Amino acid sequence: MRLCAAALIAGVLIGVVGAAFRVALEWADAARPALIAALPGIGGLAVAVLGAAGCAALARYLVVRFSPLAAGSGVQHVEAVMRGEARPAGLDVIPVKFVGGLLAIGSGLALGREGPTVQMGAAFGTAIARRFRLDRDEAAVVHAAGAGAGLAVAFNAPIGGSVFVFEELTARFTRHLVIATLCAGAIAVAAMRMGMGDVPDFFAGIARSQPLGQLPAFLAMGAALGLVGAFYNELTMGFLSLTDRLRGVNSVLRAAAIGAAVGLLGWFSPALIGGGENWIQGLLTGEPSQRAIAVFFCVRLFLGPLCYAAGTPGGLFAPLLAVGAAFGALFAGTLDQIAPWQHVSPVGFAVVGMAALFTAIVRAPMTGVILTVEMTGRPDLVLPMLAASLGAVLATELLESVPIYDRLRERMLADPATRSRIAV
Repeated sequence: MRLCAAALIAGVLIGVVGAAFRVALEWADAARPALIAALPGIGGLAVAVLGAAGCAALARYLVVRFSPLAAGSGVQHVEAVMRGEARPAGLDVIPVKFVGGLLAIGSGLALGREGPTVQMGAAFGTAIARRFRLDRDEAAVVHAAGAGAGLAVAFNAPIGGSVFVFEELTARFTRHLVIATLCAGAIAVAAMRMGMGDVPDFFAGIARSQPLGQLPAFLAMGAALGLVGAFYNELTMGFLSLTDRLRGVNSVLRAAAIGAAVGLLGWFSPALIGGGENWIQGLLTGEPSQRAIAVFFCVRLFLGPLCYAAGTPGGLFAPLLAVGAAFGALFAGTLDQIAPWQHVSPVGFAVVGMAALFTAIVRAPMTGVILTVEMTGRPDLVLPMLAASLGAVLATELLESVPIYDRLRERMLADPATRSRIAV
């Protein structure tokens, strides 16, 4: 009962804070393009570039000055805690994740809102577990449950957040873990919906019967996305390695430079920057042309890894979902040219592409499928998602591509500065 009570309290806290974080980001996403449009000419360009640079620099400064563990996603740190390789983060990570994430993502960096909410949820879980004087194993359970609740709040996906705990964070399924995870996830999403309503993140049309004859096409697309996912992981680690080699340059200045590049890109094309949620919705309603989708895919394939290297708070999920959706729509357009009698649905392939690329990068297929279904309201696409996820897993295994959070966790533990702060 104490475990359940601790998980419920942690869930309420991350539900309220996560909802506030989402509302603030929605405001920023609406204000950013409006501001860019209202400031034409050289003055507007200067404001866009300097504004994004300043926000990214301030976000990085908050990390360096107050909570180094708040950098990046935070999922890798939660996993290290669950493996007994690191100590949990303190409450100091919460304001840095909130404010820093708002500055970074709100200014246009291609980062996901789930990174901050996952780590904030884990920190809430740890703090409440200490208040309840739970033992080390029980505290770890509440820590993981809070993290799962954070993911659930980020995407309004209570089942996906719970499965993420079992499949990715802990790789186990125990009675106490199930109880704590369900308690935290359910109450967190309930608290979030009280303030934001219960609407899926994306409207992707209505469910309909899917032709079984297209399953080989989904399998092939998944295999192709396995290649894309392996490349995306290498890009992410490559940009991080580049920043390691530039340690002579102040990390705040590095973040400012990345922010300036994003601001410049946003001045020319506001739709190309940010988390990508608004662009995904436009894609699912059939707005962009195939040429526009191809440009978005090529730019975002590099922009997400580059922005992650800034070292500001922000996750990987939302940007990769946008890349997966773009690839799915492009694949459908190509298939329609080759075999028009198939009558493929670009929206269906875009939705499936989101789940398949998530699987290729994170290597958590059940989480990817369930999250995508909850975000889009398309349970009819479960079988195509499973086929595509299978293709993605097979391709990444053949390429011996290591899941991104395993690599990020190993990098974190190998960093002497970080290791001294989290050593068990």
